[in-house]
Amino acid sequence: MMKTPLRLSVHPARFFSLSPGRRLALLSLLCLLLLTGWLDAASFERLPEHNLYTIGALAEAINVLTLLFMFWVVQCAQISNRTYLFLCAGLGSWLVSGTIDLVDEAYFQPWWLSTVEDSLRTLGMLATAWGVLLMVQQMYGVQTRLASLAMSDELTGLSNRRAFRAVLEAHVDQGTPLLLLDLDHFKQINDRYGHGIGDNVLQEFSALLCQHCPPDGVVARLGGEEFAIWLPGMLSDKAQALAEQIRAATEALVACEEIRFTVSIAVGIGQAGEAVEALVKRTDLALYRAKHLGRNRVELA
Repeated sequence: MMKTPLRLSVHPARFFSLSPGRRLALLSLLCLLLLTGWLDAASFERLPEHNLYTIGALAEAINVLTLLFMFWVVQCAQISNRTYLFLCAGLGSWLVSGTIDLVDEAYFQPWWLSTVEDSLRTLGMLATAWGVLLMVQQMYGVQTRLASLAMSDELTGLSNRRAFRAVLEAHVDQGTPLLLLDLDHFKQINDRYGHGIGDNVLQEFSALLCQHCPPDGVVARLGGEEFAIWLPGMLSDKAQALAEQIRAATEALVACEEIRFTVSIAVGIGQAGEAVEALVKRTDLALYRAKHLGRNRVELA
């Protein structure tokens, strides 16, 4: 089933689903703009010939409406409190400046009010720009976390099948060892102790693999109780020796609830011109042989 993508709703009916604080911010801003326009009109003389029907006045009105819409979008957006405060303060100041500028088309404006208008506009633009920067940083952080989750196993923190396959396809070289590992009788652990204990076993085994894997190697959980290790630059005999070390360490490991378990391992060595799919399939057949010959053993593909 295809899921409906998340989207930002700016429909006016959204007002009633906003938090009380955001509804108050929106209503307060509207009241502030009306009060600013009324005070400006009531405090100063009307110009003999107003300019309300000029292109300049129309542009200023569109500017105010655009800023109001941006303020509404901010109320509907899911952003951090810090970003929200900067955007609200910036757009609010900018809107007050725009309102004064619009009323100026029909009423006399003294020099000090022009200074206030320019100052509010400048401060509003700076605060809004900073808020936009914070929002972009937040979006980038979310995107980075999502990308990391898409390429890692949630339970163990290891690379997942997709990430491991990408590594193999980008760096498959002749003689590069590939280890496929499968925990023996893992289903019995889940059935006897529960999936929570089974997850703990997988996490402890993952930690064991990371301890034995060289710094330039890649450890991945392919799914269930199946793992893989890519060992760039390692010779075949050393890869087999490492696989035997992992097998022995797993056999000696005592996991939570005094659980003991073993692992079957297959070692595949990439050949000249061999595709990734062929290497994985050949190594997987060796893992099947290790299982068939009694488990808890290392088999060379």
